[in-house]
Amino acid sequence: MAHFDRIPAAQRHVLMLGVTLMVCMTGCGMARMTLAQELAWDLWKQCDSFPGIQLKEVRQDGQIWVWTTSDLTAWRECINKAREDQARRGVAAVPAAVSEAVQVSAARGSVTAPIWKVGDEWAFRSDTPSGLGTFVWEVDRIESLAGMPHYVIKAGTRRIYYRVDDLALAREEVDGRIVREITPSTWRWVAFPLTVGASWTVKYHEERPVDRQSDEIERTCKVEAEEAIAVPAGTFQTFRVACRNTRNDAWVTTIWYSPQVKQMIREESAVTGGKRVRELMTYRHR
Repeated sequence: MAHFDRIPAAQRHVLMLGVTLMVCMTGCGMARMTLAQELAWDLWKQCDSFPGIQLKEVRQDGQIWVWTTSDLTAWRECINKAREDQARRGVAAVPAAVSEAVQVSAARGSVTAPIWKVGDEWAFRSDTPSGLGTFVWEVDRIESLAGMPHYVIKAGTRRIYYRVDDLALAREEVDGRIVREITPSTWRWVAFPLTVGASWTVKYHEERPVDRQSDEIERTCKVEAEEAIAVPAGTFQTFRVACRNTRNDAWVTTIWYSPQVKQMIREESAVTGGKRVRELMTYRHR
């Protein structure tokens, strides 16, 4: 008997290369696809060759739902390989905003905190010791947390809360459950106004209720330089920010922040088993 299945929430993301796609949404009327949908359509295109598996829908968050009368194992393996290839290629249907951005230098002097809008999107590729992948961050809404407005970033079933006035990280949720909470919410990978030579130290308590773990964290970050770097989305003028563990001076992360993109365009971080590298593939501002 036919039934439908989906790609798990942690495994969704795609890009339809070189094409701007339109889709009829609920209530009908043509609307532009989200970046997560575009990434997912690219995966489906590469794996649309298995008997007994028929596309049901590609949702806005990048989930691929299919009707199936056969085993999904081989198809899922195809999707996983296609996702790795997608990250390896790192190519993107670059919107006009990116093409213009390569001509714009970061502002000399100080740079203020960006203003994100609901619907802003950034698509990244990620290379970690556990493998290659892609993911999309989308500004889902603005919500009050501890009496302060926070941007809520949607990434699959994950929700990440950043304070509006300074982008300090406050909370992360997965499937509606808190998996990480920071008090006080002082952890910032960039501190505004942003200037070369500026430095800051943050101390906070990190609670991971699902893992039943907690820790006292202390980091020192510094804006080391302003430099142009190339990523799959193009070449951008950035501020390079490096953060270290204040207690043992161990390197923690380096972020390249682009005022034009209003986001990091590259990140290198120490993780279990080695280093994680994330790079911007494309973005879209509302």
